[in-house]
Amino acid sequence: MFGFCGLLEAVRRDAFFGGNFWLVTFRYPDIPVEIALPDRLALRMLVRTFRPELMDRLVDRAERRERRRRLLPAQLMMYFALAMWLFGTSSYEEVLAKLTGGLPELFDDVGNVATAAAIARARMRLGVEPLKGLCAHVAASAAQPGAERVFVLESVAMEAPDTPANRGAYEAFGAAYGEGAAGRQVVERTARGRALDVWLVSLTECRLRLSAAAAVAAGPQAGIDSIVADWQHDLLGAGALVVGEQDAVPLAMWDVLAAAGAQQIWRVGGRGGAGRVLPVLRELPDGSYLSVLPQDGGTGGTGATDGVGAPEGTGGQVGQSAEGAAGRLVRVVPCRSAAETAVLVTSFLDEAVTAAEIAARHRNVAEMCRSGVGAFVAQLAGMRVALRSKSPELVQQEIYAMLCMYHVVGHLMTPAYSADGIAAEAGDAVL
Repeated sequence: MFGFCGLLEAVRRDAFFGGNFWLVTFRYPDIPVEIALPDRLALRMLVRTFRPELMDRLVDRAERRERRRRLLPAQLMMYFALAMWLFGTSSYEEVLAKLTGGLPELFDDVGNVATAAAIARARMRLGVEPLKGLCAHVAASAAQPGAERVFVLESVAMEAPDTPANRGAYEAFGAAYGEGAAGRQVVERTARGRALDVWLVSLTECRLRLSAAAAVAAGPQAGIDSIVADWQHDLLGAGALVVGEQDAVPLAMWDVLAAAGAQQIWRVGGRGGAGRVLPVLRELPDGSYLSVLPQDGGTGGTGATDGVGAPEGTGGQVGQSAEGAAGRLVRVVPCRSAAETAVLVTSFLDEAVTAAEIAARHRNVAEMCRSGVGAFVAQLAGMRVALRSKSPELVQQEIYAMLCMYHVVGHLMTPAYSADGIAAEAGDAVL
């Protein structure tokens, strides 16, 4: 009926919204898998967003096309990497059975036997580059020229299998986590053997549900360094706003954003980080003041952890005048709550933009974080995300697939652009 090599059973079931529907069951040897209607709809959503022609082009661009006919071709494994996040509690074999059973017109010639080891080898052949390419393609295709773009820098921890390969790539080191209290806690937790944390650092545009830049690393600061190292000048577009919350201002990130013409608001301190005292160069009538970030520590690498934290009140040492200040001129907006020790460090220097307006803008963007990558992962897998992959390359493949699913699911819930799918080339007609 479907040209599928497994055994097909059609079982009539009742009570789906008060009516009848057909529950289709495909059986691999000893693996009963039910292709229920919600699963079939989810897979259709996947193919509608990422067309097979696009997947083929990305595979070819990454030079991962199979050289001979294989049971598990590269296009199938692209969809498999995405489907692992749709069916997070299913085994490799069950995910494959659901994928091929739910999309028989695409994979009607896939064999009926594929072990977990064979699937893992097929994932290794695919690698991470096609999924990275898909993330970049989403970001380029979904961007709307002329629209204001607001980005949030997110750091999301996930738990990877504690294999020698993963530990060699992602074991906690102080420089990778930064010098704040959060970094120290993660290093201590990993040292006790409770988890092998892998960090995703993402510059996320929450409105369009996409990651403009991302890195997978051993710690948040290492991820920031990686994003800075691969930075493309036209990544964000003119007039973008970037908001983040860190123990200290990431100086290397500040520099590349400033060079790109983006405005920035960083909430620093207030989470146990000591930080440095920011000097008061000139107090402004609205309670904010001009200050300066230091010249050192902002060139990337491990030196980038030497950021600037919250001042000890607004009565720090007065430096030279703002006009003659060395380093990065910034504006500091103290948080008004008596319980708050944090401040907002921003590039909005124009006094016409008041401190209250800056604080309100930060609150509005922070509210958008409820639809960010971190919130999406928590909805999928809870507060502790356990990855499946036992090698660093497959860990990255799995995480970049999640970023693609973040866009698919987010676009389904709150469509932000009218395209019927993602074109094979940014600006091309939809395939």
